[in-house]
Formats: sequence, C-alpha cells, structure tokens
Amino acid sequence: MIRWIGAFGLVVWSLGQGAAFAQCAGRNLIDQMPAAEKAALIAMVAAQPYPDGNLWQASRGDSQIDLVGTLHLYDPRMQAMMRRIGPLVDAADLVLVEAGPDEMAALQKAATTQPDLLFRPDGPTLPEQLTKAEWKALSAELSARGIPPFLASKFQPWYVSMLLGFPACATSQMTDGPKGLDELVMQRATAAGVRVQALEPFDTVFRLFAGMSDLEQVDMIRSSLAMASGADDQFATMIDSYFAGQHRLIWEFTKAQATQVPGLDPAQGAADFARMEQALLTGRTVPWMAVLLPAAQGKHLVVAVGAAHLSGEQGLLNMLDLAGYALVRLEM
Repeated sequence: MIRWIGAFGLVVWSLGQGAAFAQCAGRNLIDQMPAAEKAALIAMVAAQPYPDGNLWQASRGDSQIDLVGTLHLYDPRMQAMMRRIGPLVDAADLVLVEAGPDEMAALQKAATTQPDLLFRPDGPTLPEQLTKAEWKALSAELSARGIPPFLASKFQPWYVSMLLGFPACATSQMTDGPKGLDELVMQRATAAGVRVQALEPFDTVFRLFAGMSDLEQVDMIRSSLAMASGADDQFATMIDSYFAGQHRLIWEFTKAQATQVPGLDPAQGAADFARMEQALLTGRTVPWMAVLLPAAQGKHLVVAVGAAHLSGEQGLLNMLDLAGYALVRLEM
C-alpha cells in the first residue's frame, strides 16, 4: 500500500528506483481534512515519542549517532538535504543503512537463484484466490503500472500489495536514474572512504512476510486494491509530509485511513495495517538495536533509514532515549 512505502526499502529496490514521482499530481489529503479531524490527528501525533524531524543527533559519553530519516525514492530536494548531511557522513566512522552494497548484490543474485522469494512456483495463483471482479480490477491496476497480469498472477500475494502502493504515475515511468536519499548517503560515504554496513540481512522483509498465511496476504491485496483509486493523493500526501519532516503525521493518518475505506470492513483494514506495520516497521526496527548499540560504542555513526523508523514507542529515537542517549533535533 502507498502508505507504507516510506518504511519499505528492499522490495522497492528490487524493482529499481527513479525520479518519476515528481510528475505525479495528487492532492495533499491532510490539507483537505475538516479542521476538527485534522486537530484530532495532530493531537494523536503529538502524543507519540519523537514524531517529527528527519535529522537527529544522539550522544552518550564518547558515542555519537547522527540519524537520518530517508525516503527510498529520489527527489531533487534531496540535494539540499545532502549539503547538510554530507559533512556528517564524511566525519563518521561507520554508516549504517537498511541495505548496503553487499545486500543489494545478494538480493540481485537471489532474484535469479531463489524465485520463490517473489514468485509462487506451486500453489494457487492469484486469479484462483480472488473473485473474477477482484482479479479484473487487479489486472487493470497492474497493467497501468507496466506489470503484465499473467506474470503477476504467480507473485507472492504480499508482493502484489506492495506494488499497488505505487501510483501508476510513478511506477510506469521508473528508470535507472537517481536513487533515494539512502543511496546518496552511501555514495557520499564511499567517496569519503567511510565503511557502509547493513542493519539487517537482505532477506529480512521476505522472511517476515513469509510468516503470514495465504489468507492474510490476499486480504492485504484486497485492502490495497480498495484504496488504489486514491493512490496519487496518498502518494502526494506522503511526499509532502516527508519533506516537512512529519513522518509520524503520515503514519497516523494512514492508520486512520485504513479503517475508512469504502466497501472495506474497518476491522479488516486495521488488521491489515497491523500486519504491514509488523512486517515493515517494528519487526525490523527493534532488532536493529542489537546491531546499532554495539557498533556505536566510542564511535561516530551515521544511521540512514526510512523516516518511519524514527518515531513511536518502538522507533529508533525512543529506543535510544531509553538506552541513555541524549537526543537533539538538528535542522536539515
């Protein structure tokens, strides 16, 4: 779904990234909210730990961690961000990212040697799991994104729900052009001779989704399909929120929207969101601390990860706070 794209890197990278989303023309849905609803949303966001800011510094003794909330797709505004982040990268002992060069190479290799990561060689196809009307609607959405339905019919269901997260205006125009902020940070680190290390194995997301049942994954397709018609607006809302440093705002907005989709049971929408949140966010962020804390001992680190991983009770910032780090928000 579009709302989780900020948290999701590995599968996005497996498709390739580009600057296409700058050409999308959606509306900011948060700006369109009635005043009372928007005020309630803002209050909900404010109640979460560290809800704002794409650049933070955490320090404890002789350990310093600069945390960069990233977006996994490119926008020209990232060049200005890099003018602020670049010197921090240059001075770092180590840069930690979601997936480094070794992980990307492993992912590319796995795509050809382990087709079951994304495909289902056995078992029912999507047309067999969906109704005729659902498959017809899904085929139209996939075709608009340049994905042949006959190929997608054998995809893992969770992967299809991810593909629907991109509006057609973005995915149909993707190229091998500039990458997201993560890639810009890694390029800067390489130029400065700073080592880059991944926070998790390349197949982490795949393993987390593999733990879901077929029914749960197909339900996620239904949820994504129900919201696909508004994908341009959802995408524009996310991009605006990211560059405003409001990563928790888009998260809480998305959570609320998941229960308000016409024709979709609110309880089902909430359950689908919770599964996605576990697979893409908390199920990954919490284990990162076991890598991050030892690596930071007496060192200066830069940690560049999807912005959604920063906020909340189980976000990196709050977990570092609980670990005794002093946190300061830096201007981007």
